[in-house]
Amino acid sequence: MKASQIVTDLQRGKEQGKEFIKWWRKENDFTDYELLDNFINTAASKHEIDSYQLLDNDEMWDILKRWKPTGLRRSKSTKSDNIEWQRKNENGEKQTYVCPYNSHNIMSIFDAETRNNTVG
Repeated sequence: MKASQIVTDLQRGKEQGKEFIKWWRKENDFTDYELLDNFINTAASKHEIDSYQLLDNDEMWDILKRWKPTGLRRSKSTKSDNIEWQRKNENGEKQTYVCPYNSHNIMSIFDAETRNNTVG
């Protein structure tokens, strides 16, 4: 199916709190994860897909934690939730980054950790 054929379903998922799409091609040669808005705005018209799954922030966080089981922590407070992300900087030293727990930051960390290369 063309991705443009599922836009209505994607919009409905967005209304239900889904922020991400996990999708794969008929060839099943890779699985991709994207922010739902980005997929709708850029990829929906050109991709031929076999199937997809919509994910909320917590579901995507679980996937991210499977990719990077150490160096990631979600801290909760009364004001907001944050992500604490440890990784090596350009000098090879460990550095901790703290950012709000939201879909854009989850996706940015996922892309950095997987180097935009995901399978399965």
